[in-house]
Amino acid sequence: MILAHELELGARINELALAARLGISRGPVREACRTLTQAGLLENHANRGFFVRKLAHKDVIDLYDLRAGLMRLAGELIVQHITDENLVRLRTFVDGMEVARMQNDTARFQELNAGFHAALVEAADNRRLQEVYDGFVKEMRLFRQRGLASSSAMAASNQEHQTIIDAIATRDAARAAAAMADHILQGKARFFSAAGDDLEE
Repeated sequence: MILAHELELGARINELALAARLGISRGPVREACRTLTQAGLLENHANRGFFVRKLAHKDVIDLYDLRAGLMRLAGELIVQHITDENLVRLRTFVDGMEVARMQNDTARFQELNAGFHAALVEAADNRRLQEVYDGFVKEMRLFRQRGLASSSAMAASNQEHQTIIDAIATRDAARAAAAMADHILQGKARFFSAAGDDLEE
């Protein structure tokens, strides 16, 4: 519900209403809220309850910069493990995103985009990198969709995806690492351009 934006940023979680909607007792809802707080999706305010986390400007910068660093490392590792099958899979994602862009299907583009990045990290073949990436990818989904809301943003993003694949295909670790980090930093710029003054300081 949070990631689908049924619950907006800053919204208070009504535990009783949610328990009734799901047909369960309040206890599992409370436990789920604690787990989502640890995952960075909720905040617990003393004597007020749980709220969907509102990200501050600095939080977003930190997450994008961390992701850029992780993807740079992934780029260096991918060229050591990439197979022709991996490349075909990555190209399939890019082709699908181009179709979604042409159809102005933002939701489909974002779904394929998430799959593309997950496939990149998987291809790096580093379990600890995968664990760290998985640990904050949901938190980033609180805000990342906004940077891919326009056709021009989707076009720019997918061109960067193609650049990444081209770099990986050459088996040039430095080029692949730079392309992947640059893509994340370009995404950060697109996000802040779209966000305007909506973020908290």
